Formats: sequence, structure tokens, C-alpha cells
Amino acid sequence: MCDLQVFSECVRKIRLTSGASELINEAFRKPWTFDDKAWKHVIDVLVEASMNDMKQGRAAAKTCNYIVQAEAAYCNSSGFRSILLKQLQVEYEKQMQVNHAKEKSWINFANFLCAVFDLLRLNNMPLVALVSPVFEVLSVLAQPTFAHSEAAIQCLVMQLQFVGEELDRLNNNKMKDLVVMLRKLFLNEKTSQFSRLMLLEIIELRSGGWKLSPSAYQYYYEGTGN
Repeated sequence: MCDLQVFSECVRKIRLTSGASELINEAFRKPWTFDDKAWKHVIDVLVEASMNDMKQGRAAAKTCNYIVQAEAAYCNSSGFRSILLKQLQVEYEKQMQVNHAKEKSWINFANFLCAVFDLLRLNNMPLVALVSPVFEVLSVLAQPTFAHSEAAIQCLVMQLQFVGEELDRLNNNKMKDLVVMLRKLFLNEKTSQFSRLMLLEIIELRSGGWKLSPSAYQYYYEGTGN
């Protein structure tokens, strides 16, 4: 478990009011004083910050992980984690009800959900309950309706860089289906040249066992700088 200074530095990366920051720091310092209602308030603050700004998603997810570890260490309970999973489900259903029409909201939600899956650990293991939801949100980003959006494809590729290998290990069949979608998206006439480059990189990354070959690394990173 991290110390208070590390936790506070993480919280400072999230743009919050002073009152909200104090609430979250208190949740880490004294988790035994928080009931379900208080936990929901903390989670609502973090989810709202993540939905407002994609850049805050990973810091918010890391904050969630630190609070989960603190609650487990001090209280031997999992109230925060349980309520977080419920709230993620509520937010997912809300996004699906509008048919993920609000592109920015869907991207921000996908980013936060994937970050929670990537960073939150239980006994040093990922939350298996999130595997299917993560595949679902990534599959939405890989649909033809997002072919025109470099922001959506960049989010899709970035999340796969973070969690692709773990997802592949946990459900190889679903990853195969997702790669098929990536290939179709690559060939879509609405997909920009820049988006195609990102998609090709992640497809090759997966083909190489989630490790780029030296030649591929030179092409994508050293070559593009010339």
C-alpha cells in the first residue's frame, strides 16, 4: 500500500475542489469511518472527474486502487470496491441507453473502465469481473461508426497497449474477435491514414506476442521521427 504523500500526489493530478480532495484523502486515511453512502459519494466524484476529462481517468483509477488497498488493510472489507463495480455498471448502462452517441463521453468512459481494470488489483490479480465489460467497450470503439474518429481509434489503441496482453491471456477467443474488428476498421474507407498506422501497430503488436520486433519499433517510432 502506498503512503499518504504518494496518494495525495496522485489525487492532485485530478482537478477537484478542495472539499472533494479532502474527502478522498480522508477515505484513504480513515476508510473505517466510511459507510456505503460515503463510499458512493467518493466514487461519484472520481467517476465524474474521469467522464469530464480523459486525461484524469488513469489518475482516478489509480486513486481507486489505493483506496481499495487501504480499506483491505485497515478494515479487511471490500465496500468501496463493490460499490465502484456497481457504479461502473450503472455508467455503462447509461452510455448504452443513448447508443454511445456522445463520442467524447464514451471515449472517456472506456478510458476510465480500462484504467480501473489495468490498475486495480485484488491479491495482485486483475478483477476478472471486468474482462467482459472491457472487451465490450473496446468492441464499440472498433465499430465502423467510429472509423472517422481519430480520437476514438487512438483511445482504442492506447487501451490495448495497456491491457491487451492481459485480456488476451484471460480470454483469447474474444481477443481474436476484436482483432478481426480491428482489421476491418483498418480497411474501412473512412479510416484516416494516421488511424490506420495506429491500428496496424496494435495488430502487429498482438501478432508478435505483445512485443514489437526491432524492425517494427524502428518503423513506428524511429522512422516516424525522420
